[in-house]
Parts: sequence; structure tokens; C-alpha cells
Amino acid sequence: MSRPNLIVNFTFNSPTVRIVGPIKESTIEKLNSCFPRVTSTAQGTKTAPPKFIHESSPPHWYIRLNGMFCDQLGQSMLCLCLLDALEEEGGWVLKDTNAITMEDTDAIQQNHNEVLKFFFVKRM
Repeated sequence: MSRPNLIVNFTFNSPTVRIVGPIKESTIEKLNSCFPRVTSTAQGTKTAPPKFIHESSPPHWYIRLNGMFCDQLGQSMLCLCLLDALEEEGGWVLKDTNAITMEDTDAIQQNHNEVLKFFFVKRM
């Protein structure tokens, strides 16, 4: 019997998060309230905070925190929010992680991206 899997992909900067797998909508709501508050830069007060959107092809949840930035502390805080929300949902076990740093030094303005991936399995 196979276990359900959950894959969370963070791309920085601007922070973008994709969640693939069976996650409860209550957990998404917790992440909607947490993520915009823990970035390293504050969002403008005149706009509504970004929220996760469910996309159907392939099925996943997606949020892009436009205009925000995460230094190392902000990245850690986003990951902590995710782990706290999944712990409250219950049953998810962190199986593996992966981190990649990509730099485009040929561009006039250097482009630096960091990607973090978390792989979870459901405890049976």
C-alpha cells in the first residue's frame, strides 16, 4: 500500500511556493495568514496580502509573494511556518530535503535564485 506524498517547493526571491499533494484547505488558510508576515521585507499596506491559488494542471497550490524579499532568516521563517502548519494538520513526516543555489553571472545584473524542496510522506 503506497503512502500519500506531499512535495513543497520554495523559490526565492520573490518568494514562490508550490505545494503538490493532498493537503487540507485549513492548512492552506494557516499558511495564507503566516507567509506574508514572516518575509524579510514588509508588503505594501494598500494591497491585499497574497493567497494560495489552486491550479488544476497539474493539481497544486501556488503562491507568489510579489514585492517581498527573504534573506536567510526570512527563508527559515517561511520553512518554520510550513512545518508548524503541517504538524497541526498531523500525520506528515519529513522524508527528505533538497537545496539548490543558482547564479547567472553572465547577466548585467546578477540573478541569484535559491530553491528549497521538502518531501513529506503520510504516517500510516
